[in-house]
Amino acid sequence: MVYVMSIVKYPPHIAKELIKFYVSGKAPKYPDFVKRTHQWVVSDYHYKTYNIYEIPKDKLYEGIKGIAKRLSAFTEFEGYVYKVIPLMEGPEAMEMIK
Repeated sequence: MVYVMSIVKYPPHIAKELIKFYVSGKAPKYPDFVKRTHQWVVSDYHYKTYNIYEIPKDKLYEGIKGIAKRLSAFTEFEGYVYKVIPLMEGPEAMEMIK
């Protein structure tokens, strides 16, 4: 499995509309093989949502595309931005510096 994180930020004044869209089910679904394992929300100047996903290694490209497709559906809300970031575990990262 490969882990991917998304970071979403949006201003508080659009939160109610954004949540209404979120629960409506109108955004594209994640691909079946993408499993969201964690979701955290932080209230700062903007609301920030951190999501962690598990994706089979052989489907990483398709998984990232599926996550981005879903998250991009929310960009109609002014001020909404997102990032999709592939992650490495510590031992994997250490292999890079050997």
